[in-house]
Amino acid sequence: MPIPGKYSYIHKVIDGISVAVNQVQIDFRCDAFTSSVQISRVTVESRTPEGRKGDLRLTRIKSPDTGQLLIFKELEWQSARIEAKAHSAATANLQPLRLLFGNTHCRIVIKKRLSDCAVMGSRLAIRPEPLAWALTDGQLRAALACAAALSEPIKKATTAATRAKAVRKIEEPREQIQSRSSTGDRDILARMFAKHDVRETSYHLLAPRIDLHLCDDPGLGRSEMPLLTTGGALQVTLVSIQADLFPYHKATGDRRHWRGYRESATPHSQWLSQALSSFCGTLLESLDPRPIAPSNKTSQSERVEEPMSNGISHKPASQLSASTAPSNANATSQASPTRTRILQQLGKLMTTCLVLRIDDFTIYKVSTGSKSRETPRPLVSAEKATLPGDAGLLHAELTFFYYPGDVCFPVPAPKLYVQLSPVRVSVDVVSFVWLGAFLPHVAHAASAAADESEQEAYMDVRAEAIMPKIVLEAGPEHVSQQRDRPKELQLCTARATLTNVRESPRSNTAGTRADLAAILAALQRSAPPRGQFPCSSDDLDPIHEKFILHADNLDDIERGTAVTPEMLWRENRSIWCARVEPLWADFCGARATNYKPAPLLDATPLTAWMCFDDGLSHIWVVARTCGLAGLQLNHYQLLFLMRQLERISEMTAWLAYDTARQPEADNGSIVVGAVVPAVELTIVLPSNCPGLESSRDLDSVPLDSSSLQDLKMGSEATMAPSMMDRDNTSLPPQASIEICSAQPLPAEEIPPPSPGLSFGGDMPFAGFSSMRRGFNSLVTSIDSALTRDDTRSDAASTASSDSDRYVVVGLAAESPDDADSAFREFEHGRVSSGVEVAAEVVERSSSPSDHSVTSSCRRRDMISTCTWRLNNIHLVHQSGGGKSCLRLVADDLNTDECSAIPWDEFQNKFSMRARAWTEPAVDENAELRPRETPRVAARLIQTASPRLLNEKGEPQGLQAPTELLEARVRDLSLALNMSTALALAEFIEDEIVAPPMPLEILIENIKLHLEEDRPTRSISSPPPQPLDIDLTTLRLTRDVTGVVRLGPPMSTPSTIASPATPQPQPELDAAKEHINRLSTENEELRKRLVTLARIAEDNRELRAKVEEASVLRQCVHAAQQEAASLLADKQELLEAVRILQEQISGGCRGKR
Repeated sequence: MPIPGKYSYIHKVIDGISVAVNQVQIDFRCDAFTSSVQISRVTVESRTPEGRKGDLRLTRIKSPDTGQLLIFKELEWQSARIEAKAHSAATANLQPLRLLFGNTHCRIVIKKRLSDCAVMGSRLAIRPEPLAWALTDGQLRAALACAAALSEPIKKATTAATRAKAVRKIEEPREQIQSRSSTGDRDILARMFAKHDVRETSYHLLAPRIDLHLCDDPGLGRSEMPLLTTGGALQVTLVSIQADLFPYHKATGDRRHWRGYRESATPHSQWLSQALSSFCGTLLESLDPRPIAPSNKTSQSERVEEPMSNGISHKPASQLSASTAPSNANATSQASPTRTRILQQLGKLMTTCLVLRIDDFTIYKVSTGSKSRETPRPLVSAEKATLPGDAGLLHAELTFFYYPGDVCFPVPAPKLYVQLSPVRVSVDVVSFVWLGAFLPHVAHAASAAADESEQEAYMDVRAEAIMPKIVLEAGPEHVSQQRDRPKELQLCTARATLTNVRESPRSNTAGTRADLAAILAALQRSAPPRGQFPCSSDDLDPIHEKFILHADNLDDIERGTAVTPEMLWRENRSIWCARVEPLWADFCGARATNYKPAPLLDATPLTAWMCFDDGLSHIWVVARTCGLAGLQLNHYQLLFLMRQLERISEMTAWLAYDTARQPEADNGSIVVGAVVPAVELTIVLPSNCPGLESSRDLDSVPLDSSSLQDLKMGSEATMAPSMMDRDNTSLPPQASIEICSAQPLPAEEIPPPSPGLSFGGDMPFAGFSSMRRGFNSLVTSIDSALTRDDTRSDAASTASSDSDRYVVVGLAAESPDDADSAFREFEHGRVSSGVEVAAEVVERSSSPSDHSVTSSCRRRDMISTCTWRLNNIHLVHQSGGGKSCLRLVADDLNTDECSAIPWDEFQNKFSMRARAWTEPAVDENAELRPRETPRVAARLIQTASPRLLNEKGEPQGLQAPTELLEARVRDLSLALNMSTALALAEFIEDEIVAPPMPLEILIENIKLHLEEDRPTRSISSPPPQPLDIDLTTLRLTRDVTGVVRLGPPMSTPSTIASPATPQPQPELDAAKEHINRLSTENEELRKRLVTLARIAEDNRELRAKVEEASVLRQCVHAAQQEAASLLADKQELLEAVRILQEQISGGCRGKR
């Protein structure tokens, strides 16, 4: 080996050596596992920057200005085999993990310094052939056990090495050398060196395709569902996977030089920048608080600089210090030394960033041995029709922060960001049940490994899904002859967000602590008193104590005052917020709507908050919708929903059963509380006006009163929010996209919108279609800009100064002006796949069933409607221990009818309701008063039944759960037409004979007015007269045999098996109700007292600190005064000494 020194000829020889190894075997042995790695036909060769074989002088590039050298190598192996076997007690009997790799290329770029041959950085890109792996749950558990054993030592070694290398990378000098090359050659060399330069060390995995087949082993990881008794397999296909690791990236640096990374297209950069700026401000205030100034105004220099693309600010530490230094003349004339040192240390903040990008992935439905061989259907797939040409499906970034060297200083918390582009998720019962048994069994191994780690993970997480879609497909019961029967139900949203980081208190949006406090207050206002129907003594409260503490900002983690890396990790990250903006549901596939979407749920935003106890065993959720939730439903859509509810009920029953079979499964529970301000359910019925069904003259159609009122208003306040908002809110607000102009397409080539993105109505909405065309134009402009010759960032050179001219000519003739060859080939595969998808979309969209949005739901048939309105809805669902309960409370049940209206006009009016609706004002004192007795209250109880047994006594399935519906309806006045009442009876009629559900309904003070609107059968009959029904008290019950009983009311809603119950005692019931109300008030007051006590304790601590600070300030002032007096005394003494010295010297002169 040569002696370290200046790069010389012997170094060139060593760097150009080619190595060929027939086989390499590496064995790993430890107490937890043993593993082996076998690699065959390994070759290491020097290559040109484009990955080709060539002259050795073309495999090195030297910078003519900086004294640096780039060396290009390629590592290739023909095959590789990895085998691992776990030895722990829990995994001793598991099958070993075996992974096979085919031909793999590894491109390596090494950057050296010519003065001392030191390695300054490297770039490694691994590109394997398409992979196909088959893994069982036992092999996955073994892999997790091996990974857990390796994670801790690897983490310690990597952390120490990364910090040590980061110090050298910050302190590396940049040399300037003189070259003998001509000016023209020098410019070419500089450009080509810059093109292939390694600005920072990075590692990349570029996998074109991975097919993963997951299989279950007999045991707890296999469901006992009859269709899955022989096992099942799930196929996952990943296309164009790119994983990038940047271990030495400065937090204040940009990412423009990252290969294939588009910083402007990554919406989380703003989130990361704001988090870093907030961390900087909090750290400065914690370690160097500014003195209180007389004025509250902030000078320009005191404002935190606007964060740029990705970091606090793209400035050196000195400039950052100067920009954030205080300039208040009353406080100090310049930044304090402490503040300057803090800012200098923040300027050294570095990150380790892992970026994962997947262009496309598909999860197929579970295949079982009982099914015949058929083409697998996707369970989760991408909606390519809504994506731009080169947009990826998944983008994830994991960022860790650290300081170079062994420095103990506060750092920001690790941050994880995930963005998922439009996907379609199909609800398949067999697949979800298979996953419900497979995943917990595998996750148990991961949780066991996580329990061994002492420190609990703390991380800021933000996940976003853009335009996801959940699809409920019709089963074999679908009847094609029913024109209004849909084939699927699509639950859609423009954006879904899940995060454990709170939004800024200044932002008036969901996701803040104030929003959580508002939801909790709404739940408390709308909840019935505890002990009053439909509540019972064993019900769980949906408002967990963690929600209350988090809303009041009383759940911070105590980190102490010592300066540690986790010093500022104080905010609680166990409370999660999910936002859906907005949510809507559409029926698709009905022939009556020309196979276009028909709305079920109008667009409405939804916000939910979640907390957990004991891992995921106990879950609490509180949610609220904003505005009016509009629903519409016809008879065949109701039949579709009933069949889907049966499938979902079966799926949840099997999921609960398989979960209880898992080891160490405890009695978990889920409690969900929701508040809905208002709901309008419109039931679409056949028209009761004969002769108008096929009418084309819309002017002769009688409109209902609300239709005439809407036509008179004609203002923007009644514009349709659902159809318009779906187009306007389909893109995230952070993603500011400029639609580039492009050449218009011919009329016959313009593709119609996707079936999943068109909406009903006659309004000319084309938001999604124009958005897609804008995306395509934008991508075309970006691609054209990227393919231009940019001479500002491309350069190259070689190591041999005596052959620079040869290298310049050779590299210039060979190397194009685009990115690294490995990335270029990978991007080329992406572009090719994108073109194929685009062609497929255009071909599919040109089918005869696809039309524009304006004609998607145009129908001329007449319908009648009956609208039911509920206000102030309080909904609670809890499940656990084989029992579930659904409680509903609502006020003001009203009805409205329209005897005849065109279908398309009704759809336009349906979308106008939410815009015209306004939420009533909330009384501030309502929280202190219990809710009045609700007018509508219901309670549905489901209890799991034992398993079904076959003739041999073996279990073969699950019985239907035992159900009981209890309801109370009071103080209502309803009016209906007789034809509507009869149509409602036909509306609720099922297509199958189902077992009767036991129920018990208590009716109090109900008035029903039935207006006879049917034509008389005889001309001599008298005019029809209305029918008024007044029900004072009535109890209606039905048992399991279907027998309906009408009788007097009972004291409390009880079981149906005991009809003989004593008559109610009004005074005793009133006293009990008063006592329950007082108990509820006392409990609420007790909660408030606990909260106030905690606040008072915090106030006392703050007051003590303030008093202590005041005492210290007084002591400092007294010390300053004492020091001033001592200084004055000193001056007087010095003056006296001077006078005495003068007198002494004068006396001496007089004696002389």
